[in-house]
Amino acid sequence: MAGIRIGIALHRYIGNGVFIRRGKHIQQFRDLTSTIHYRSPKLDVVVIGCGASGIAALSKLQEAGLNVLGLEALERTGGRIHSLDFAGGLVDIGAAWCNGEVNNVVYELAAPYDLLAGPGAKDEEWFIFSNGTVMPTGDAQTIRNKITEAIDKADKNNTKSISEFILDVVKKDPIADVVHIQSFIEWYERDNNVGGQDDPRKAKSLKGIEEKEICSGEFWLHWKGKGFQTLFDVLLKKPPYSSNPITPTILLNKPVSSINWQLEDEDGKPYVEVVCADGAKYETKAVISTVTVGVLKESHGQFFNPALPSDKVNCINNLGYGVFDKIHIEFASTWWPKSPARFRILWKEEDKMKFSADEKWVTEIYELRTLEHPNLPKVLVAFIYGKGAEQAEYKSLDEVKAGIQKLVDLIFRLNFEVSEIKSIERTKWRKNKFARGTHSYRCVATEESGASATALSTPLLHKGVPVVCFAGEATSPKHYNSVHGAVETGFREADRLIQTITRS
Repeated sequence: MAGIRIGIALHRYIGNGVFIRRGKHIQQFRDLTSTIHYRSPKLDVVVIGCGASGIAALSKLQEAGLNVLGLEALERTGGRIHSLDFAGGLVDIGAAWCNGEVNNVVYELAAPYDLLAGPGAKDEEWFIFSNGTVMPTGDAQTIRNKITEAIDKADKNNTKSISEFILDVVKKDPIADVVHIQSFIEWYERDNNVGGQDDPRKAKSLKGIEEKEICSGEFWLHWKGKGFQTLFDVLLKKPPYSSNPITPTILLNKPVSSINWQLEDEDGKPYVEVVCADGAKYETKAVISTVTVGVLKESHGQFFNPALPSDKVNCINNLGYGVFDKIHIEFASTWWPKSPARFRILWKEEDKMKFSADEKWVTEIYELRTLEHPNLPKVLVAFIYGKGAEQAEYKSLDEVKAGIQKLVDLIFRLNFEVSEIKSIERTKWRKNKFARGTHSYRCVATEESGASATALSTPLLHKGVPVVCFAGEATSPKHYNSVHGAVETGFREADRLIQTITRS
């Protein structure tokens, strides 16, 4: 009995062997039994993955009165949104900014509560070479504008990559005569995450630019120090955003091992069996999978029974999926002259040679910038993507700190009195086996193969009924690689199943 009292004191029991524990910022749910089997009645919908898309779907399904369950492989909800304490404030080690206002569902959810703000002052922008010298801002803006204008005017109805196109522009335009143009081009490609470092077919496509819709309005909207995780409180209508919270059942530490999606009950009605790695099984009328493309690339063959149709596999194999990492750096004192500030790093080949093979990742850091949080005046965040990010993820925290220190000493001490590095926090999104990266994109292989977000999002049918639906940013035709794309696809698939299940 003592054990029962302790359990009740720490958790609130809501039936079916499920307890709810409330966390500091977002409601967290923990399965304390790991042997629950839903038999009769079956669940209406199981949502696999409880990031932005999964929580959006669960909120809408629950509010519609359906019997739903969320399964999350990690020990927390949020997926690629993760706000955590660092240096006296909250930092977002995943998605950090709401990008745009018009036709942006995240903005529409947050704006009524005045949760978002723009950067306020204009960024103090530095284009700084790796030897510490500074490129005149006018020169940098001229080169950037010429490249951007050329891309805007380019014929995009082809399979050419952005990188290939930029090389053509540089060859044909007088900007090729500018000193160190190659350093600038390298920065531009990293800043735009064009990819294709090892495989040209994985480079971002020109056509993808035309397909993607950029929401107009302020692009760098921050959460006023509360973190992007605030979005989940809004979606679940938690106080103070509503007095009627939505409380779907979500089980943490529940990686799914298989989805058996062509089953029928004794009345011939289709259903799905979801099997977790711990052996737990859940029977449901339908599933919404929000599993990332990165994970699907690795495991779709073992995940779905029967196997996915060839058009779905084509999409998984040929949509691009990249990794973008951050390194938050706390200094002993603020040494940059003004905030907000952005330092764009232009690497020279001779400076790259000052780093060993084990330190090569450092030479792929392309930007350091300030954060808007009022409690983080001494913090800069470094951006790195692609192969450099992957290499950095396998370094210890001390090795990463040493690499950042070497970068700071090489580049910034010529112009600034740089203070000591106190601590760092870094991301490891590629190593995360339940993410395997950060974002989808359209690459050369996408265009060559005919893969698309629309085909990826098409549900699996059994007896004409959608039994497995697909959500997540990669399934958004226009808003991929964004949180608003993830949320709107969660709503989309929830609406699909609400209509199907309430009609049956």
